Amino acid sequence: MTDITLKSADLSATGGAPGVDQAIRELGHATRRLAVALWAAGTQRPVFVPRVLTAAEEAAELREFAALHMKTDPGFAADLFAAADRHELTCRE
Repeated sequence: MTDITLKSADLSATGGAPGVDQAIRELGHATRRLAVALWAAGTQRPVFVPRVLTAAEEAAELREFAALHMKTDPGFAADLFAAADRHELTCRE
């Protein structure tokens, strides 16, 4: 049988091309930093800051909700419309 022996290249600073081991080490560090940054960016969730609505905006939302119930429960919808009106009037004062 024939044995084939391959000699590996010596990439150390003392025996191989100058600076190759340092370049490989720096590439490893840069790859790690990139992986950490990508992981952090992918797992970070945006912070939700709710906006404070005015009384008129709240009343408008309540009226939209009341309009959805007008066909199925007109009494409930009328109560919601009245509540929206009261809310708007009491918050103006």
